[in-house]
Amino acid sequence: MSMRRRLASPVAAMVLLAVARAQPPQGKSESAPKLEFEVASVRPSGPLPRGMILGGRISGGPGTNDPERMTYEYVPFEQLVMAAYGVQRYQIRGPDWVTPSDLRGAARFDISVKVPPGATKEQAATMLQNLLAERFQLTLHHESAQFSGFALVVAKGGSKLKESRGPVEESERAKRAVGRETEKDGFPKLFPGSNMGGLFERDGAVRLRFRDYPLFDLTQQVSFTLSAHLVDRTGLAGKYDFTLEFALPPEGLILVGTQATQPLSPGQTAPLYREPSPAEQDAVAIVSAAMEKQLGLKLEATKITMDTLVIDHVEKTPTDN
Repeated sequence: MSMRRRLASPVAAMVLLAVARAQPPQGKSESAPKLEFEVASVRPSGPLPRGMILGGRISGGPGTNDPERMTYEYVPFEQLVMAAYGVQRYQIRGPDWVTPSDLRGAARFDISVKVPPGATKEQAATMLQNLLAERFQLTLHHESAQFSGFALVVAKGGSKLKESRGPVEESERAKRAVGRETEKDGFPKLFPGSNMGGLFERDGAVRLRFRDYPLFDLTQQVSFTLSAHLVDRTGLAGKYDFTLEFALPPEGLILVGTQATQPLSPGQTAPLYREPSPAEQDAVAIVSAAMEKQLGLKLEATKITMDTLVIDHVEKTPTDN
């Protein structure tokens, strides 16, 4: 008897904090107005409520249905830095209370802000940077650091990818039987608005379908699957339609299978919050071999240089509202 798990919704918006990449202002005169929230309330959170995710909850802001108000509930300080600077957890170096090994003991804060009308995501991120500097006395600097990871490259013999025929159209929906999770080929069907879907079965089989898919997104999806840093060095800039199938051993099925079938949003950087587990490390060779055979691509071990934030000073207790 097979067990199929299909996850078609994007990863929770909480995990997607790093999409708003704010760059330090350059070339601005001293008289240029400072980007600030119109109103801001900052206070330490109480005990984490039962059922609240460890990363807390963020809602509202530019690009949402409540663009002029943002709320951060029970959010670890580290997550605030991630949201403000567009980095991931492993790119932050600072005091233990800022970068805890276990989020269950993180220092958390509730923040409510009013965003000026018409502000962009990037401007709101800069406003959050300024808020952290003002209320927590946060100062930091940038350093480059190298991380072990993998490069997605074209395998010997060349790419087997075929150019996309375009995204799934509404007209294609009527051609599919209602209630069926898979097509005749055993891979998950996709619907208008989705460009990736996956399922895994009790026997270890993982089947993924991609439609109108760029290779940057593939590197991020595989990065999330393996909890490993990946970069695209294929030189292929198009979008492609393809499927990918591989088999996992029992000890890696639930963890790796779940991550493989959890679609990231288009253009999203893979959220990596920890070192890869033994099951994820073992899956690297499995996934690479499948990609080489089916797609003409493979993974090569490499060093990846990334920007990191080094916190020079920060106060654990914010100044009064």
